[in-house]
Amino acid sequence: MISYSDLWTPKLATILWRGLAMLLLTLLWFNGINGVESFIALLLLAIVSLARWRFALPSWAILLDQFICVIAYPFWPDVWYAMALPLFESTRAGKIIYALPIPFILIGYAQSELTPTMIVLYLLALFVGWVIRSWSRQTERLQKQADQERRDRYELEALKTELLTAHVHTAHMAELTERYRISQKLHDDVGHELTAALLALQAFEQLWKEDDPLAGEMFDQAQQRLSNSASQLRETVHNMIPVQPVGIHRLEEICRSFTAFPIHLQVYGDTSAVPAYHWNILEPCLKEALTNAARHANATHAEAALDVSSHIVRLSVYNDGVDASHHGEGVGLRNLRQRARAAGGSVTTDGSRGFRIVCVLPLGKELFP
Repeated sequence: MISYSDLWTPKLATILWRGLAMLLLTLLWFNGINGVESFIALLLLAIVSLARWRFALPSWAILLDQFICVIAYPFWPDVWYAMALPLFESTRAGKIIYALPIPFILIGYAQSELTPTMIVLYLLALFVGWVIRSWSRQTERLQKQADQERRDRYELEALKTELLTAHVHTAHMAELTERYRISQKLHDDVGHELTAALLALQAFEQLWKEDDPLAGEMFDQAQQRLSNSASQLRETVHNMIPVQPVGIHRLEEICRSFTAFPIHLQVYGDTSAVPAYHWNILEPCLKEALTNAARHANATHAEAALDVSSHIVRLSVYNDGVDASHHGEGVGLRNLRQRARAAGGSVTTDGSRGFRIVCVLPLGKELFP
C-alpha cells in the first residue's frame, strides 16, 4: 500500500508550483490585453516550463524566462508576474546567480508597474524554491543512506553465504582428513600385522607338512600377529568414537539430562542426512526452547519432534506452559533466528496453545560432492 508521503515528492511539488504559476498567468491574460503577442509570450513560457518538466535543461535556461518577459512587456504589462518563474527556478536549482539580472530588469523596465502583489509573489517564489531545494537535498541524502544500508545488507547476506560455504567446506575437509588418518592407521599398523600373520601362517603350513620343529614357533608368531592386529583395530575404533555425543545422540542426551519436567523426543526420517553445521543450529534451538519453558512458561510437560525429509529438517519443541513472548523476544531467540536465516531456514514461535518453537532448515544438494 502506497502512503501519501510516498506520493508527495519534491518533483511533484515543483510540477504543482509551475502549474499554478502558469494558471495564474493564463487568468491574467484572459483579464488583460488579449493580443497575439501576449498569447505567444504565454505560450513560450508554457513551453519552457514543460521542457523543464520533461528534460533536464541547463541552468542558463533560466535566462530564457527573463528574456521572454522583457520582449513581451510592450504588448502585455502583466507579464512581470512571470518573473516569479525564474526566481523560483534559480532558487530551486541553487543557481541564484542567474536571478541577479531580475532586479535590474524590474528597476529599468517595470519600476512603475510593480505592485505589492508582485513583490509578495516574488518573495513566495523564492521561499518555495528554497523549501523544495532543501526538501530535495534531504530526500537525496535519505535515499543515499537507504541505498547504502541496502548495499550493506546485501553484502552481509553475501558474507553469511560465504561463511556458511566455508563452514561446509571446513566440515568436508575435516571429514576427508579423518578418513585419510583412519585409512593410514589401518594400513600402517593393522595392515602390516595382518600381512605378517598371513606370511607366518603360510610358513607354518609348509613347516607343518615337513614335520619341522619350527612349525610351532611360526604358529605362535602368527597368533601373536593376529592378536596385535585385533588390539590395534580395537584402539582405532575406540579413537573414532567422539568423547561427546553428536547429532541426534546429542539431542537425546539433552532431553535425558533435562530434569525440570518430562520431555519426550520423537525422531522421524534418516538423521544421517543432516549435515554437521545444521546440528550446530538444532542443538542450541532445543536448549533455548527447554530453558525458556522452564524459566518463563511454568510448563509441566514438553514434547520435541525431529522430522527429516528429503528437502528439510524440522525441529518442533512444544510445552504446555503459558506464552512468554509478551516479555519480549530474548537475545537467544534472536540469535537463533539469525543463524537459521543465514543457513536458509527459519525459526518461528506459536503461543496460541501452550508455546511452540519450530526450526526449519533446508536439506538441498550438498555444496560439495
